[in-house]
Amino acid sequence: MMTVLSCLTVVLLFHIVCVRTEKVPAPENVRVISLNMGLVLEWDPPQSTMYKPFTYTAEKKGWDKYEPVCLSSSSLSCDFTDSVSIFGTYQLRVRAELHGETSDWVKTKELTVDLITEISAPQVELRSRKGQIEVDITDPPMKKRNLRDVFSNISYLIRFWKKDETKKEELITEQDRVMLPRLEPLVNYCVEVEILYLKNKSSQSSNITCLTNTPSNEVESWLIAVVLLVSFLVVLVAVVLIFLAVWYGYKGFRIMFPDADLPEDLKKFLSQRSQSSILQAMQESTLMKEHFCELRILHKEPNSSQDNQWIEGPIGIQTHKNECCIGANVKQNNEEKSEMIIITTEQKPLLAEIRL
Repeated sequence: MMTVLSCLTVVLLFHIVCVRTEKVPAPENVRVISLNMGLVLEWDPPQSTMYKPFTYTAEKKGWDKYEPVCLSSSSLSCDFTDSVSIFGTYQLRVRAELHGETSDWVKTKELTVDLITEISAPQVELRSRKGQIEVDITDPPMKKRNLRDVFSNISYLIRFWKKDETKKEELITEQDRVMLPRLEPLVNYCVEVEILYLKNKSSQSSNITCLTNTPSNEVESWLIAVVLLVSFLVVLVAVVLIFLAVWYGYKGFRIMFPDADLPEDLKKFLSQRSQSSILQAMQESTLMKEHFCELRILHKEPNSSQDNQWIEGPIGIQTHKNECCIGANVKQNNEEKSEMIIITTEQKPLLAEIRL
């Protein structure tokens, strides 16, 4: 009897434990979402108890132990971005809670953000100029750091094609601004871009962007040859004209300023002439001072009241046109006080004073 009771007790306890365990099922479809260096843990509620008021607790484990990040939250996701490092290795787990009871933990594998993260699509702008299309690429914003700070080797895969065709050409470059090669003018081209990072990972593809190419500014080869020929002829003519101008200018200068030496006899004659005593005397002579005297004539005029009165006054001296005057000199002798007046045509008339 005691054995039967003991068996019943064990079965009852086992049934109670199983029932209590099944009351709170674990979350389903637990997954890790990492986009642009972010880290989010998502899950679905248990299917059999979908409408019950579950709460969830999510934790992370680094080097040591688990730490709660989302505690008793009704959300079906937990964001670990601010609590992890992009180069660290972590393990995440989550459990469901209902009326004070909890489910088992659902754990993820160990993960590192920079290795599992995905990169969203870049932004692409197209510009056409002189028959070429320029692609301008902008990296998507990261939640932690910049894209080039995390991945040192970043390149871009550019696909471009004519809008009405299915054949695509590819171009891989590390520059974020690229001119597409081998394009036809006045043709509509479409472009999409992906970011290549790590060794075998690529970002999401950008939206397809289309643009009609502008007319080309390429010059025909025959026109280039004509321009070169004309330029050569112009330079040749200019060189010839400059040479002729310099040559004839030099000839004219030699004619105007010859450098022929004078004969020795002529040099000797000129040197002797410059030393002539007559020439030196002429150069050293000074102008002689001219002496002149004022000429006054006193004459007597008849007067009724005073017959003996003398009147002094200047009387003009007239000469005939054929008279010749030859110099002036006044000499005075002790024996005879008289004055002789001589007037020349080269100087002004000289007057000598004579008292009668």
